[in-house]
Amino acid sequence: MGPDDSDEPTFDTTQDAPITQTDQVIPMDCDEKIKPKVGQLFDTLEDAESFYKNYAHSVGFSVRCSSENKNQNGVKRWKYFVCSKEGYKPNEAKDGEGEQTQTVIKTKRRSLTGEGCDAKVAFKLVEGGKYELTKFHESHTHALASPSKRPFLRSARKVNPVHKSIMYSNCKVNIGVSKTYQLLSEQLGGYQNVGCTQRDLQNCLRDLKTVTKDSDANVFIDNFKRKNEVNPSFYFAYEVDVEDQLKYVFWADGICRKNYSLFGDVVSFDTTYKTNKYSMIFAPFTGVNHHRQCITFGAAFLAEEKAESFIWLFEKFLEAMGGNPPNLLITDQDPAMKVAIEKVFSSSSLCMWHIMKKVSEKVGVSLNGNSEFNNKFKSCVWGSETPNEFEATWKSIMIEFELEKNE
Repeated sequence: MGPDDSDEPTFDTTQDAPITQTDQVIPMDCDEKIKPKVGQLFDTLEDAESFYKNYAHSVGFSVRCSSENKNQNGVKRWKYFVCSKEGYKPNEAKDGEGEQTQTVIKTKRRSLTGEGCDAKVAFKLVEGGKYELTKFHESHTHALASPSKRPFLRSARKVNPVHKSIMYSNCKVNIGVSKTYQLLSEQLGGYQNVGCTQRDLQNCLRDLKTVTKDSDANVFIDNFKRKNEVNPSFYFAYEVDVEDQLKYVFWADGICRKNYSLFGDVVSFDTTYKTNKYSMIFAPFTGVNHHRQCITFGAAFLAEEKAESFIWLFEKFLEAMGGNPPNLLITDQDPAMKVAIEKVFSSSSLCMWHIMKKVSEKVGVSLNGNSEFNNKFKSCVWGSETPNEFEATWKSIMIEFELEKNE
């Protein structure tokens, strides 16, 4: 059995007071097929809500939920939907006698839309589990939205799965929300056809980031797991600390591993800092192919620059590359990295940029300003084509400029 009228929730009846001279009733002309009528039945409350919103958007006002009443089983027995301009601003009088309510302290900036509008509709649960339209107040006390603004009414806007999919895909390639909204507008024939606003997309992305804020690492690793399931040649390894925070992670796809098998005789390894919001160390393994193009053999994120971090990374690198170490590993002069290299690899070299930077410190002021020495030294370093040529040129420079005993 449906609920009695006594089950109807208490609704603010102060808004049903006689219309004053300052109020204005806006008659609405619309198709009779979509106009609500008392006595209409709907299979579900969702159908009823959709029907009223369709009517509201066609005549130019936005809808929001209001009072409701549930039975012991949690089923809604009464439900009100009102115009978005129902109610009053916190600092405006409600009874027209000059009395003012206490100003509400806002915790977030929100636009106040209440203008005391009386438009509303009520649905009641009846026998058979259906909902009957029992009350309908048609008139408004404000101007309605023009046809050009109706697609942007609050209750008419919704970020659907298609919007989300396009926005997330664009974010992966660093296309922001503003550009995404412009692309949607171009594809759908105008902003009025998008179905939401740019601010709606921004809020949706903000909410997603809030939800995943403390689980970024899990999302990161889960992505690697999916890649490995699709392509077993994708290798990854990671380690977490005692607080279950991501400590190390290394990955190399099938192309990286194939490149290493062909061009991995010489590998360059260096680290970068403060290039991501997590302040983790980014450590790529790179090389050069037969076209003298830079290629990547793998990459890693490290939480710290310690010998144990580099030892873990180099061991995982060798594991990914079938246990085959490079003939030469070019790195910088980091002490922790040097310890790890000596333990994991049999040979290494220093980065040429760091070597050339140290020349002025090692040869002294007199030779540092000697143009002849600098030209010959650079010719030896960059112009030698074979090891024997380099050794011979280097020895002649040491003798000519009396650097045999220089350390």
